[in-house]
Amino acid sequence: MEPRRYKKPVTKKPIIKEPVSKKASFIKSIILLVGIVILASFLIWTQFAPKPVEEAIEVIEAKVEQVKKIETPVNINSEKEEPTNPEGKVTYAEPKKTPPKEENPVIVIEDRVEERDSEAILASAIPKVYTIHTETQQGSGFLFNDKGDIITNAHVVAGYDTVTVVNSTGQEFVGHVIGISDTVDVALIRVETIAGKEPMQMDLLQAVEGTSVIAIGSPGNKANTATMGKVTGTGRDFNEKYTYTDLYEFDAIISAGSSGGPLLDALTEKVIGINSVILTDNPALGYSIPIYSVNQLLNSWVENPKIVDDSVNPRIEDAYFDKELLSIFIEGYATLYTYAQNEVNFNYLIGYLLPDSSIYQLESQTIAALLDQEKSFAVNKFTIEDVKIEENRAFVTATTESVMTQPDKEPINLAERAVYEIIIDQYGDYMIQSVTKTDITPVVVPEEEEEDKEDKEATQEDAS
Repeated sequence: MEPRRYKKPVTKKPIIKEPVSKKASFIKSIILLVGIVILASFLIWTQFAPKPVEEAIEVIEAKVEQVKKIETPVNINSEKEEPTNPEGKVTYAEPKKTPPKEENPVIVIEDRVEERDSEAILASAIPKVYTIHTETQQGSGFLFNDKGDIITNAHVVAGYDTVTVVNSTGQEFVGHVIGISDTVDVALIRVETIAGKEPMQMDLLQAVEGTSVIAIGSPGNKANTATMGKVTGTGRDFNEKYTYTDLYEFDAIISAGSSGGPLLDALTEKVIGINSVILTDNPALGYSIPIYSVNQLLNSWVENPKIVDDSVNPRIEDAYFDKELLSIFIEGYATLYTYAQNEVNFNYLIGYLLPDSSIYQLESQTIAALLDQEKSFAVNKFTIEDVKIEENRAFVTATTESVMTQPDKEPINLAERAVYEIIIDQYGDYMIQSVTKTDITPVVVPEEEEEDKEDKEATQEDAS
């Protein structure tokens, strides 16, 4: 039997692990720790750190907003500026509260706080309102500036370069048409002889519906006629021979001959419009061209007047004294005198007293002396007693019965007789040159004194 064969065993080499050095182990630990710290830091940063892009956008938006605030000017009046229009047409639809910017407008700073009656307002306006005559037309006009320029309607003077202008005292002047429109019913007349006279005051703001108004003119050639009413609408348009845009509609009655006359705000007493249109099917309403809408056009004529051939002028009449006109003049002065007293405002009398005269200075001081006295005056009766006319002057005698009141005091009855000396100035207007006043207040005897007097008289009769 053959012996069993066995494989020779393979001898395995033993695996010998080499020892790891301490330095390498430390490095690995540091690397692991750094990695953990970096990972943790990243997680924390993503949660709490600001987002760079969004933060940058917010900063940019904040800066843009700041720039806007700096560059945007403060505009108190938010309404749009009226576009320039050489013919004075208004193109906006909504009511405009602020006027277009104009050069050298006639504006009053001080406004009244209450309305006066039409008689007082008419008395103030009379010297500045005129009647316009041509060979075929008669209309009205009013003083626009201190150059002697008078506003009227174009249809009143159409076809004429020279017209006759008449003031409230009947003085006639030669007027030259220095500007007239073919599309807007407005014209401007220059009367050189009244240059320097104080004009009416223009209101360059748009009036609103409900505004109390007074229309002044010369209907039927009757000068110094005034009617009161209210603005019943704005923005009215008509297309006839002329284009009428954004007119004021009002219910103060006007009629033929009133064309070109002023429409006054009854509160401020400024001119707000030019009376221009009456509808034949509804004569109870009148229509007026807003003064602000044509102010630029009028000023362009003032600066560049039309050349007029003045070789042929109408024959004119000099101013004259008339008893009725003199009475109206003094009645107007008396009406305004009460307002001057109650409001301590001498300006009411300036249009009636001759400048640089002694009465001008005296009345100025008299009115000023009422300041802080809290006196109030009311006229009960005013009577024109006599009118005398001489060659170069006139005398009007009038009496005034009034009541003066003061707080916590009994009313005092007053009576005065005044003689007014009146002349005609260089503008053809009546002016008061002097006033002589006499106190005619009845002497009131107290009841006790009256009884004592009666007893004394009775005793004397018994003794006799």
